[in-house]
Amino acid sequence: MNDKELADLIRQVVVKEIGGKAGAGGEARQSASAPVRRTDHAASPEDLALAKRVAEWMGTQVPPSPWFGAWKPSGDRSLYLSRTPARLAVGRAGTRYRTDTLLDFLTDHAAARDAVQDSLAADMMSKLGLVPIKSAAADKREYLVRPDLGRRLSDDSVTAVQQKGSKSPQVQIVVGDGLSATAINVNLPILLPIVEGELKRNGVRLGTTFAVHNGRVACGDQVARLTDADVLCMLVGERPGLKTAESMGAYITYMKVARFNEAMRVVVSNIHKGGLPPDGEGARLIALTCLKALRERRTGVEVK
Repeated sequence: MNDKELADLIRQVVVKEIGGKAGAGGEARQSASAPVRRTDHAASPEDLALAKRVAEWMGTQVPPSPWFGAWKPSGDRSLYLSRTPARLAVGRAGTRYRTDTLLDFLTDHAAARDAVQDSLAADMMSKLGLVPIKSAAADKREYLVRPDLGRRLSDDSVTAVQQKGSKSPQVQIVVGDGLSATAINVNLPILLPIVEGELKRNGVRLGTTFAVHNGRVACGDQVARLTDADVLCMLVGERPGLKTAESMGAYITYMKVARFNEAMRVVVSNIHKGGLPPDGEGARLIALTCLKALRERRTGVEVK
């Protein structure tokens, strides 16, 4: 076998390893017209590494895998990085992350951990006129390991809602720290006055706004039932990610139903300065959803 025949043979092996597994007839299954499933054609990491070494020895490039199909990028690296906060094309230093990439990751991870452990700011609650109550979880640790306790109010808080809550409001707003008190501390002072103002302008009767320490979404249900509210608007800190620890969500539920289930909620999520702005679309969607719930007397999957 001469050098040319050997090179052709190696090239066929490379194409086979990268392009796909052999079919019943012993040939790699490749078709320009038929869609290619990655699960059928993707080579293992070991095969890819071997093919790359062989290609380098031959002085050629590794053939592209057919599961890429006819996809062509619509822009360069900077275009894609400008469209998402995700960690794309971060590069490497040898077998490790670059130093700035690692430091950014550690910073975002620390912010997420701090958001979970944070508490609702007392001055913020006082300024907004929120009435503080607690879930049945005694502390943050119990709140995290016992989700059931975070879903119901403590006995003292039940009494506080009964004594201080407005009776039969059309919309009952409840605030919960959830998994990011930071999200509430940052966004609520901006969003809540806008939502309340819009609802009042539409003649909606609002209840006393409560703030639940160590509270999950279901705590709001209990407050709404105790006050006999038509609609619950539960504002809660969302689970922090590695790009923001300030995302807040709103769970809006029509409460006057015979049998309740989780599919009856409408969720407005990703409310923060890098998502739905709390002083813009975020507040507007919450107010509109509450008005629609009152008008149609339903929320959740049945609402178009």
